[in-house]
Amino acid sequence: MLDNLTSKLNKLTTDVKQTTHSLIDDASRVVDRAFDKHICIGVTGFSGSGKSTFITSLIHQLRYSNEAGLASFLAARDQRILEVNLLSSQGFDLFDYQAGITALSSKPPQWPQPTQSLSSAIVQIVYKRNSAFKRVLGETSTFNIEIRDYPGEWLLDLPLIGQNYLNWCFDQTDLTKQAVRKQLLGDLFQHLHAINPFDVMDESQIDQLYQRFKFFLKQSKEQGLTLIQPGRMLLEDKHHQAVPFFPLLGLHNYDKDALANANDKSIYKVMSQRYQDYIDVLVKPFNKHFFDDIDRQVVLIDALKVISGGKDNFDDMMLAQSRVMDCYKYGSLNALQKLFTTKIERILFIASKPDRVLASQHENLRSLVNDIIIRTCSQKLRNSIRIDTESACSIRCTQEVNDLLRVTNAEGKRGVVDPILIPDHIPTEAEWAALPYWIPEVLQPPEIDGLVNGARLPSIRMDKVLTFLLGDKF
Repeated sequence: MLDNLTSKLNKLTTDVKQTTHSLIDDASRVVDRAFDKHICIGVTGFSGSGKSTFITSLIHQLRYSNEAGLASFLAARDQRILEVNLLSSQGFDLFDYQAGITALSSKPPQWPQPTQSLSSAIVQIVYKRNSAFKRVLGETSTFNIEIRDYPGEWLLDLPLIGQNYLNWCFDQTDLTKQAVRKQLLGDLFQHLHAINPFDVMDESQIDQLYQRFKFFLKQSKEQGLTLIQPGRMLLEDKHHQAVPFFPLLGLHNYDKDALANANDKSIYKVMSQRYQDYIDVLVKPFNKHFFDDIDRQVVLIDALKVISGGKDNFDDMMLAQSRVMDCYKYGSLNALQKLFTTKIERILFIASKPDRVLASQHENLRSLVNDIIIRTCSQKLRNSIRIDTESACSIRCTQEVNDLLRVTNAEGKRGVVDPILIPDHIPTEAEWAALPYWIPEVLQPPEIDGLVNGARLPSIRMDKVLTFLLGDKF
């Protein structure tokens, strides 16, 4: 009995120490933010937009800034960055920068693996102050840049927080009007449409429909669709298994009050409860832990991928982007406000992978993304926050030669491709009809000798990205 009591006391002591350390870390971060010594940057984007590669490149550019050729980022250009350390962040897995560099350095080179969980890294920079501040504040200072990452599939679950199960079902029913979705659903559409919401279903029936619904979601992703909910059902997460639920597609045929008063064992009430459990257990904690402390945001948009899939896929991405942007808090903060609240101050939308088109098309790609943002971000958001768009490539894997691109495909075969011309705006119906169909080829990263020792990563406009995100901090 005494041993048991001792064990419990030891565990309690450990828990108190861990909680105390966590509180101290959180308090230290709050003070650093208030005195402009800490900034938190969130990197978001739908699955496949290149978040892990972007963060790997961003950290590498900062660690080896003197060799990176960052002409527009003055702290690097003037060689005022003296020391860079990579630290872990309390409450998050450490972003595996080293694994990304190892993958890029392998023979043949590989892209960094997509993120499987919430991760973060603090890039601690010791730098020389501007001459104007040296006399008063000292020769050097330290600035912490916290960078956060997460699986792209999680992003699309955020709009569920403001949507109950009934409205989500209505929404899913509307989405099935798209020809591609209805085709992918097949006879599952009829099954989900015909279910009487007041019936009781056993667990084996529920699981069978759930597995079919998950398969439909995975097919939707393979087809190039973006608005796929629930996003976590696309992932095999042994730590956080999604509770089995699916939409009932015939609810518009039933009275809302009758549904609200349905028996607790009815399939409608069971699905409603599981939907809410999904939001409470998985989505809300992600929203709180990831976004609460973010000061500035990077949003990666793979416009080439969605425009290559045709108008239906493009429109689906636009709808998804619009819903996600409605979830953001925004507004500039002064030092006092930063102690008590957190809002996003700046958002940089990046048209990713511009190396897949000619340099003459980079501005078209940026302008296309700018048009997307104008259509999907509310005017209130655009008027309340500093927003910019840029065409930037975190790791360049092509070379332009005589209006062609020299590439190495995923199998290691080298050749040249004739890249498509990109519209500088969202295409009209007539322009969609004239656009050729193409499938963007998966390319191999460039072979870079000495990367693990700080060799330069070829990139496009990463200096401008760093200037927008950090230029006012050094």
